[in-house]
Amino acid sequence: MSGGGYDLLSSRTVEVPELRSFLLDTFAVPETGLFVAPADRVDEELRDVPQDLVFAAFCTFEPVEGHFATTLTVGVDTNRARHVGHLDFATRFATHFKAMVLYGDAEPPGLWTVILADGTRLLATLDEDDDRVTLTTATAPVPELPEVAVDAGL
Repeated sequence: MSGGGYDLLSSRTVEVPELRSFLLDTFAVPETGLFVAPADRVDEELRDVPQDLVFAAFCTFEPVEGHFATTLTVGVDTNRARHVGHLDFATRFATHFKAMVLYGDAEPPGLWTVILADGTRLLATLDEDDDRVTLTTATAPVPELPEVAVDAGL
């Protein structure tokens, strides 16, 4: 089994049925091959699932504060699920759910990629304090967050 993973922050909380539908479509996995649950309920949700069962895609989420509403973690068995690049996944999520998405892949140290609901990409710096994540600076204006400073030279 080979795997891949995706971590992102979303400005919008997504209900489980909507999230399941999006992940099933994105990774082309069968309903029985997908697990989705809040991070604090994983053990409870898996209580009656055979321990040797391996899901094609496994997603957990939990709330955060600040400019984002939730953090999402997805693990994928790339032998049983469609391969989707990190940027493609984050862009699909942002545009599908009309959310601002933050993720990291190959940015310079200290910078993160922000994808706006229309698919526009920016680089940004963050302030993280416990479960509170706020953008501090971005390479272009963030329409939903006029208080975020703009520095095109990031």
